[in-house]
Amino acid sequence: MALSTKIIKQKIKSVGNIKKITKTMEMVSVSKMRKAVDKTLSSRIYALYALELLVNLSKNKEITHPLMNSGKNTNNELIVLVTSNKGLCGGYNTNIFKALNFYINQNKEKNIKVITVGKYSEKMAKKLALNVFASFNIFSENSTIDQTEELSRLLMQEYKEGGYGNAKILYTEFVKSTTYKPTLKKIFPLNVDSVKNLIDTSSGELHGSGDFDTDLSNYLFEPSLTNILNNILPGLVDSIVYQCLSESFASEHSARMFAMKNAGDNATTILESLTLSYNHARQDGITREISEIVGGAEALKTD
Repeated sequence: MALSTKIIKQKIKSVGNIKKITKTMEMVSVSKMRKAVDKTLSSRIYALYALELLVNLSKNKEITHPLMNSGKNTNNELIVLVTSNKGLCGGYNTNIFKALNFYINQNKEKNIKVITVGKYSEKMAKKLALNVFASFNIFSENSTIDQTEELSRLLMQEYKEGGYGNAKILYTEFVKSTTYKPTLKKIFPLNVDSVKNLIDTSSGELHGSGDFDTDLSNYLFEPSLTNILNNILPGLVDSIVYQCLSESFASEHSARMFAMKNAGDNATTILESLTLSYNHARQDGITREISEIVGGAEALKTD
């Protein structure tokens, strides 16, 4: 009995410690998720106003910019791959990998180059033998738009100089605390449709239906429309990249929160089962000892 109950007690202690750790990690993820969600919603507001400006400026037929044009080689494609730096977040990274693998299999004729964000994206790119142009492992839910600007500016420079047909970003779109999904969206060439696709149009309630209609035909642009675009478009791209990263971090912490909650629930179930096994083993041992005592007493009476 002693050996059996001792082993079970050790298991109960181990599972109990795991439960404490997963509960703590769940609470930390809840806090981080709330912060990430707040930043995501804030960036959507800014992106919405940037969209309004781009929509109105694009009504000018003379508008042109390198970020709004496709490169010569349409088979060349640049993808920003966003994953987490840490594990223990359920199927978060696995879902991204499946989405990326599916897209590659559907577009085998394309020459894909990637910019990785997160340590797991580096592993995915290596596993799929993709050409990695640059890697970023420094971003977190606390990163500001000034910090993520390095990524967006590198993305713009590479797109303009690399002759890509288009550039996309694969990230996890945050819908709500229980819902998030891998999403591949086009960034370049930058136009009204691509920006509308990038920005969550549910935020359009800030401007009624989200339809923008400002007549700029009588406006004069100083010093020139090109100079205006050179200042506006980089800021818009910064906002888009920042928003996508914010949504990914919110999704990551949501996934980790539920993964840790499920782990804690499983630990509780295992504890209940081990406690029941411990009580049975203890009762069986006591019954066996009593039987041995009674048997010995009966044997002495017989003698």
